[in-house]
Amino acid sequence: MASKSSLQPSPVAAAFRSLQWDPLSSLRLTPQETALLRMAESNPIEYTLGDARDATMYVRVLLKLLAEASVNVSGHVARITEECNENRALDALDADPLGVVTHYAIAKLSTIIATLSSPWAAENGVSIGNVFYAGSEGVLIEQWKALLRVISKGKGDAYAQRSAALCLAQILVAACPSQRGASDTNAKDGAGRAPS
Repeated sequence: MASKSSLQPSPVAAAFRSLQWDPLSSLRLTPQETALLRMAESNPIEYTLGDARDATMYVRVLLKLLAEASVNVSGHVARITEECNENRALDALDADPLGVVTHYAIAKLSTIIATLSSPWAAENGVSIGNVFYAGSEGVLIEQWKALLRVISKGKGDAYAQRSAALCLAQILVAACPSQRGASDTNAKDGAGRAPS
């Protein structure tokens, strides 16, 4: 799915497929969360997002990853500004695994938001509104603060800060009354509407 933004890929994206969740105990993942991450990696993103409840669980796990990983990064990955080849990305994973996890979580969130903004999402009844906003009141899920933390305390990581800011902006814009009206005309059965 093409994103509306011109977001560059993470400079350490080549290391994402080598992430091993079990050794990263500082992330405090439950066995269910680890299984969800593995399942999401082995399936197309549309499969994972096909049900709003499943999509929300996946988003919450990614935001938890972001919250846990972004606190303890060494800053090695933050200093990488150009796209790495696989060997250099794997070196970065060894030197700063939590920095790579931070980039991974943000990259996945960006992909999710782009997918939830696509015609596919409207056709399938999922949206930024029903994934990132909970209940009939449409309250933004609590875990969103992890994005804000990366923006304000990102150790100078330009990719992480820029991407987290873009993700948060797109999540917030989805709840604007002006956006709900525009989405209503394009979305099937109100699927593009953020809760009011």
